[in-house]
Amino acid sequence: MKPYEHGGNIYDYREDILDFSSNINPLGAPEWIWEAVKKVDLTKYPDVQYRKLKDAIVEYVGYGKENIIVGNGAAELIHLFVRAFKIKKPLIPSPSFLEYERTVKLNGGEPVYFRLEEEEGFKLNFAKLLSQIEEADALILGNPNNPTGQGVIREEIGILLKKAEILDIPVLIDEAFIEFVKDYKKYEALPLVKKHNKLFVVRAVTKFFGMPGIRLGYGIGSPSLIQKLEEYKEPWTVNTFAEAVGRWLFKDREYIEKTREYVNAEIEHMLFSLRKIDYLVAFDTKVNFILLKLKTGIVDDIKKKLLERGILIRDASNFRYLDKRFFRVAVKKHEDNEKLLNALREITYEEISEDKERVVV
Repeated sequence: MKPYEHGGNIYDYREDILDFSSNINPLGAPEWIWEAVKKVDLTKYPDVQYRKLKDAIVEYVGYGKENIIVGNGAAELIHLFVRAFKIKKPLIPSPSFLEYERTVKLNGGEPVYFRLEEEEGFKLNFAKLLSQIEEADALILGNPNNPTGQGVIREEIGILLKKAEILDIPVLIDEAFIEFVKDYKKYEALPLVKKHNKLFVVRAVTKFFGMPGIRLGYGIGSPSLIQKLEEYKEPWTVNTFAEAVGRWLFKDREYIEKTREYVNAEIEHMLFSLRKIDYLVAFDTKVNFILLKLKTGIVDDIKKKLLERGILIRDASNFRYLDKRFFRVAVKKHEDNEKLLNALREITYEEISEDKERVVV
């Protein structure tokens, strides 16, 4: 299997690159974390049960410790879910986060793909998905989805879960970006955990809290589901630094609300501005990244032109069902967003059109 590529790989480029390929909180990590890190005792193992970290998560999500598992980012928990349930044929609405597909294939399976249609704005066709779920032994759903930025409301998720319950299959809902959503309470699946024993909701500190280097994720499920996952989990995958930060992170409500307000104002500004650029199609989004499509030319050309201006974008052509016309950009600080917008305005339709015959459809 060839390696899967992700955003945020700035190490292949110059040091001063402005990275729009990685979709993390533009406000960065809260300042207080440095004080928490200074107090870390590196001479001791982390608590293998992560009791104090789970206490903090309990307060944030409203479930007990028996409902919570922590991991080295959301990615570890996704892999753990597939291993523990021996999943071979999950239904994955796509394009989606590449680790869903990768972990299934690493464990000897082959996903069943549900195609999200461009003509429908990459929104989930709920009725069609319901009819296809019978082909699968699990459902893995990004909500909101990466790279499309679309979400599924909780009422629809509830109907999917009832169907999954009839089929007796587990469901993973990846909510790594849920806190960015303006009206997130309409979308989050947390209240459904108490009703569905095989629902696993995964979240991450990486994106919303602006700390991909910390590598901290957590999952919420029924006690029986969490116990099953714990049986397959390696010990101490969350290091002492991540544990220390996580104990305090979820208490910072001011940071959480400030981020949500800032990002959603920038989303509106960027969508409005991007849609004035004649060679681009900008798709709606509920989170801190925007999927774009070139009306002419290919992403290699615009990526090169932007790199010359010190800006890195995410080539989205390795996402299933997307081609060389698609790329993704993060929503960053206003001044950085303006640099991207100005750079895109400088590039003309004619420049992009020079290579339109190279488009891969």
